[in-house]
Amino acid sequence: MAFKVIITRPSVENDENVYHGIVFLNPNKVQTKRLKYVASDDKLKATFSFEGNPVKVGDKFLACLVAVDGGVEIENAGFKIQENSPQNKPEVVNF
Repeated sequence: MAFKVIITRPSVENDENVYHGIVFLNPNKVQTKRLKYVASDDKLKATFSFEGNPVKVGDKFLACLVAVDGGVEIENAGFKIQENSPQNKPEVVNF
């Protein structure tokens, strides 16, 4: 079993930025990935997978979205503190 987090961002026409998601868990578990376009959802998306059960139900984790390259100001970037839900499914963080 793995703990999964999905970070999404709406796709915006003419957006020159490259987006990276970062997920921080305790203790000392961090992953970063580039968000990629998913045509079926018309979104940018990255899935993060952590082996085992590193976050208990109700515990919090941090998800970040950063933009690089384009130099254009973006909306809805930054960070969100999320709580692990009791459902056995990926935690989705929408920016």
